[in-house]
Amino acid sequence: MNVLFGTSFGSQKAILEKFNGENSHNINLISPDDYSEQTLLKYAPETDVLITDSISKEFLNQAPHLKYIQIPYTGANGLDFNLLKNYPSVTVTNSHSNSLTIAEHAVALLFTVAKQINYRDAHMRQGDWSTRYERVMNSFPLVGKTAGIIGYGAIGEKTAKMLKFGFDMKILGIKRHPEEIKDNICDFLGGIEDMPKVLQESDFIIVALPLTNETRGIINKEQFDMMKKGAIIVNIARGPIIEEKALYDFLKSKKGYAGIDVWYNYPSSETDITQGKDKKTFQNYPFHELENIVMSPHSAFRVADIGVKTGEDIITNLMLLSEGKQPINILHSDLGY
Repeated sequence: MNVLFGTSFGSQKAILEKFNGENSHNINLISPDDYSEQTLLKYAPETDVLITDSISKEFLNQAPHLKYIQIPYTGANGLDFNLLKNYPSVTVTNSHSNSLTIAEHAVALLFTVAKQINYRDAHMRQGDWSTRYERVMNSFPLVGKTAGIIGYGAIGEKTAKMLKFGFDMKILGIKRHPEEIKDNICDFLGGIEDMPKVLQESDFIIVALPLTNETRGIINKEQFDMMKKGAIIVNIARGPIIEEKALYDFLKSKKGYAGIDVWYNYPSSETDITQGKDKKTFQNYPFHELENIVMSPHSAFRVADIGVKTGEDIITNLMLLSEGKQPINILHSDLGY
């Protein structure tokens, strides 16, 4: 079974080591010198499995043996599912192995905002102790509060578990098909139609939805108007799930707070950043001027011990496919996740 790496990702080295030599399990891993379209097309005719977050029509047309696309992480919005509908023999799977890392980052953002860590740190760096005494930016208690999880999947569930059992929070969850699961974490689990209830009752809101046509802009001015004054919203999913202007207006009006890891504008390329060619990338609204937001550069997945742990789902799927079995985490092309 020929497996082509179509992009670079954190656990790639661990996967190469896992299937090296006698432990190959009849899996031939192809790691090209670069990931340009021209280079990848050279390997298309022999590829059975492609590990990537995007694919072109040209590659699909030149890959007669392609049966599986494995996304190396959770987000699937880089793939053109409308295109893939024309190739029904190709199955798409993703990986939830980094879901705990993302959930940890969601909690870290929430706590940083709630305890005003960045705000107070910035003043301390100037020798300014005034934040010890002012009452305008008091921090928030966490224990016993209500957390709304918009998108109760792998990431949302792990986030909820930390908040429920670590801080005795009441958990209100939203899931497309809530009837599919039963657990001891959620105090309430409803469908998209129940989002007003969750927004109105939650002190903290964690957005963990996949980005699809249905979820793009699903949180906008109408939803922000439903939230409690002083609510904290955290987004570790994809930026466009929350309408950008509505988010900015919510923060500018000081109705609430936010912890954001995912955005609307990104640097042109990682290479430009590392080589110092593209030093600054801002959003369409000046979030960087606001004190009631904590920001990180879509870096929740960046952890020190990245390796086999974050590649477990990929390794599992390659093993299953090599044995002729069905992989895990199959996505629905008609839904986009």
